[in-house]
Amino acid sequence: MSRKETMTAAVFERKGVLTVKEIPLPKIKTPEDVLIKVKAVSICGTDVRALTDPPAFLFTEGIVVGHEFNGIVEAIGENVTNVKVGDSVVVHPNNWCGKCYFCRTGKINLCESFTHIGDKVDGAMAEYACVPEKLVYKINAEIPPYIACLTEPLACVLNPTMDVRVHPGESVVVLGAGPIGLIFMMLYKAAGAKVIMSDLSEHRRAFALKLGADLVFDPSDEGMVAKIRKETEVGANIVVDAVGLLMEQAVQLVRKGGDVILFGINEAAKVQLHQAPIVFNEINIHGKFITKGTFPSAIKIIENNIIPIEKLVTHRLPIQEIKTGLELMKSGEGCKVIIEM
Repeated sequence: MSRKETMTAAVFERKGVLTVKEIPLPKIKTPEDVLIKVKAVSICGTDVRALTDPPAFLFTEGIVVGHEFNGIVEAIGENVTNVKVGDSVVVHPNNWCGKCYFCRTGKINLCESFTHIGDKVDGAMAEYACVPEKLVYKINAEIPPYIACLTEPLACVLNPTMDVRVHPGESVVVLGAGPIGLIFMMLYKAAGAKVIMSDLSEHRRAFALKLGADLVFDPSDEGMVAKIRKETEVGANIVVDAVGLLMEQAVQLVRKGGDVILFGINEAAKVQLHQAPIVFNEINIHGKFITKGTFPSAIKIIENNIIPIEKLVTHRLPIQEIKTGLELMKSGEGCKVIIEM
């Protein structure tokens, strides 16, 4: 096989093993396919958790990882009309079926048979990616690739923040100061809320303050719940679990009649919770999963510089250093680590 027919890619081989190697180039197979020359891919927390042992997120063996990306359209199928060769694009990584009950009622993120790019089918941590047209969105070519690839995590956080809103002066607690938690913070700050963040990592707490958090707390502090409830007078209007195992703490921190957003995912976590406080205090629990029709809004936010999302980027590395990038994120030293092709 000639060099022209292969590309460099990061492949999930098996539990705990990621390999950078040469694989065949993807090709347009249907009239609706779009071939994209990848420019930048952001490492997601799910990539990190899938590579732990035991894994906290399940990937299919042998697939190319990566789903938060920006690139340039290289070629298109004969039926493609929304993008053209040369366009800068971002990609919705969840290919919904369009046929099941949930798709037909507008809940595409709950599709009964969707395939997710980068963990179920080949993703974008490679020189090229081929995806269906319906997943591809144009973005202003002046947006640098390392920023444009943050559209996907922003679109995901817009799903819950559009449904669970704050008014200026209200309070929000975000549990977890990783990239997703920080995007929650930025969006709720832009809406006028006071945002308090919690994280075990001293580095991440300091980074959250630098990016605009009003207060930060160490969850290992036994007095944290009492301190936050005092700071918010009667508890926060909204509490976000951006980690995936902190529902019990979230319920302790939210005010009566308040809202808890469960957004973080840890498939290995088992959470025990007393139901009575939720009922007595009329607490609203919202499970929110990935993006749902929010890509256009996310693109506009980035194009118009509504929030300083570019400040999340702490490292930009070549694909050969992806393992270094994963370690930077695992340690908390890296926030958003971008792989540039």
